[in-house]
Amino acid sequence: MLDDPIMQLFELAKAQEAAEDRMAAEWAAAIGDNGGPPLDDLFGLGAPWMEHADEAELARLAKLAPRIMRRQKILSETIAERTKIMNRCIRRMRRLKGKS
Repeated sequence: MLDDPIMQLFELAKAQEAAEDRMAAEWAAAIGDNGGPPLDDLFGLGAPWMEHADEAELARLAKLAPRIMRRQKILSETIAERTKIMNRCIRRMRRLKGKS
């Protein structure tokens, strides 16, 4: 039965598909379930009201938490860039005034 060319092609296709599935599983493990950071604490909230959230609210929080974390990171990077520019300008201003 393995001498059948169609069966050989089928086995080859099955092996290629299994290899692709293994690669996809490796990538998924490296990326994470949604590409977001791992959530150690439940959405970063340890508030007592979390015990009273229903399933729909928890699902919504699961979407909002990574979005909030991304926006906070973007904001902190923007503020850091502004601080760098401000410090460069202050140093330049002090050099022009002769204050080292």
